[in-house]
Amino acid sequence: MIRYRTILSSIVLCAFLVAQTSAGSTAVQKAPQHELWIINTRCAPSCGEQQVQQAEIDYQRFDPKQGWIDADEAAFIDTGSADVPTSLVIHGNQVDSCDAIREGRYLYRLLCRAAEDRPFRLVVWSWPATRIRGRIRRDVQIKAAQSDVEAYYLARSVDRMNADVPLAMMGHSFGARVITGALHILAGGELAGRALKDRKNRPKRAVRVVLIAAALDNGWLLPGWRNGLALQQVDRMLITQNSSDRVLRWYPRLYGRRGPEALGFTGPACPAQLGENR
Repeated sequence: MIRYRTILSSIVLCAFLVAQTSAGSTAVQKAPQHELWIINTRCAPSCGEQQVQQAEIDYQRFDPKQGWIDADEAAFIDTGSADVPTSLVIHGNQVDSCDAIREGRYLYRLLCRAAEDRPFRLVVWSWPATRIRGRIRRDVQIKAAQSDVEAYYLARSVDRMNADVPLAMMGHSFGARVITGALHILAGGELAGRALKDRKNRPKRAVRVVLIAAALDNGWLLPGWRNGLALQQVDRMLITQNSSDRVLRWYPRLYGRRGPEALGFTGPACPAQLGENR
């Protein structure tokens, strides 16, 4: 828990700073407008294409006096503002609903102290990452498949937000996998047979992204690869690399005896092939 809290604290503080930079507003607020939201997909369907496309996910807003208040997508969209950056945090594997809520409140308090008079909206993306009993490899393979569904849900949610809302995304482990998949879909790509409709007329976003211990193949961001369109939606991206990460060291076993290395373990593969996105 301590390690998880430290990681998420670093993620949110980094993303908050870059999101504030991208806001580009000099408006003076009479009082800071800080918001904490949770978008919860734990009860949303994870299979059946029609069910996934039509699924409604849960929104909750935190009120210091009343606690968590049920809301909906329309209310979340209405609170978006060009003067207030939105920072989305997507947790990694083996995080249950209670941990997601607990960490969300902890990070909210942390940011309230750091932000002072600068307003922000912090959104915790809570997805079904609770550990599955049995072999760890089975758990990881199931969560890898689930991350494709989450990428679609995330892309759909972001696509419905107002385009002028400054946006940062921060992901840890499989949360990073969800983000790159969502960005690929937002750029008009398809992932696991899922895509957004009518993306040609939608404005390009300039998302600032932080990926910590990214659990995705190190070549997926290359043109023509699985998330090859993701960087088209990115203003700037920070990727941490840790070649001593004991978990990511086993990432190739996700595919069997041997497979690609993780992005968070080696960094991006063949960055020279990224072209202007490098």
